Amino acid sequence: MTLSKRANLLALLGILFLALNLRGPFTSLAPVLGQIMDDLALSASSAGFLTALPLLSFALFSPLAAGLPRRLGLYPSLAFALILIASGIVLRSVGIELLLYLGTIFIGAGIATGNVLLPVVVKVSFPARISVVTSLYIFTMGIGSTLSSSIMVPLTGIEFAFLSGWQLALLFNLVFPIAALFIWLPKLRNKKQSTTANASDGSPTPMKSLLKCPVAWQVTLGIGLNSFTFYAFAGWLPKMLNDLHFSEVDAGYIYGFLQFSTMIPGLLLLPILSKSNSQRAIITLCAGSVFVALIGLITLPDYAVFWVGMFGLANCSTFIIALSFVGLRTSNPGQAAALSGLSQSIGYALAATGPTLVGYFYTLTSGWTIPLLIIAIVAGFCVAFCNLAARDTKIFQNEPVQSQRNG
Repeated sequence: MTLSKRANLLALLGILFLALNLRGPFTSLAPVLGQIMDDLALSASSAGFLTALPLLSFALFSPLAAGLPRRLGLYPSLAFALILIASGIVLRSVGIELLLYLGTIFIGAGIATGNVLLPVVVKVSFPARISVVTSLYIFTMGIGSTLSSSIMVPLTGIEFAFLSGWQLALLFNLVFPIAALFIWLPKLRNKKQSTTANASDGSPTPMKSLLKCPVAWQVTLGIGLNSFTFYAFAGWLPKMLNDLHFSEVDAGYIYGFLQFSTMIPGLLLLPILSKSNSQRAIITLCAGSVFVALIGLITLPDYAVFWVGMFGLANCSTFIIALSFVGLRTSNPGQAAALSGLSQSIGYALAATGPTLVGYFYTLTSGWTIPLLIIAIVAGFCVAFCNLAARDTKIFQNEPVQSQRNG
């Protein structure tokens, strides 16, 4: 293997191992939440706040993460994100309520930093394969999420030293950041590689100027509205299915099917994106399918399994392609970091409002038609902004750039 190929392989492994940490520590909480509530005597409102805290942390820390590479360097910033996640996992597993919240904030800050900077690493390491590598790492995020969530309950039956139950289960997530650090820490000692990554950042991109850029807003709203539809829909799906006369067991299976369906696009899109010079048609189709799935669930609820699967596939496909725009619509890693911070901060802020808004209209109308219509309307706006963001135009540039093969 040549030195260049070996470097590319190590860079890809670093990206994928980092991606393993960007969803699992968040989603692994839900399977053991009941045990945590019983053990720490948490109220339902406290537990609800605990589940919303990561999304709020994402929204708060994403814009701060965009400036970290200028202070620490790109690779040290990624190592810092992994250390935050690892520290949060340990604190959350101690079994003290205050540390449970504090650890969750640490995890949220670390994941937010990783979410913002991972598209920058992709742009630095694989500038000609941005969409393909983005698909791969989103798929890997799904693997980490599925693995962490599925083994939480079995692990609660194991005792080790002074740890047992949900504490030991949540502490298992520590395996992933430690494994990723083994890959990223050697990069910190490679001064030449680190200097190259930092030198390619380009001049700083002020957030104020980014807020005045139409392309930046198109990418941001494409990602943000897509995130809103997912969290607003997924957060209430089991209750929704119960009210549509599905049993709790069936509702649980369908909810699991939704999570599974979000893993598939990372593989399905690989051959398409590797051969396509334009994402406009595919993202319009995917974002439009989210709207169709929601309308289908309203009009033909008996086919909920089909509509939920369609929603998961289409929503995650839209997210993968929209996230690749962070690299494709910027001219250097500095711009990519700023756009990633803006889009994910606003995106998760929108996502955090989704479940609350849907719950309010459900209470107001005592049904799911109006809430689903609201999510569908948001999905319609998402189609429009994704279509605009898919045009081959860089930020801070009025004219479309000459089409390039961006994979």
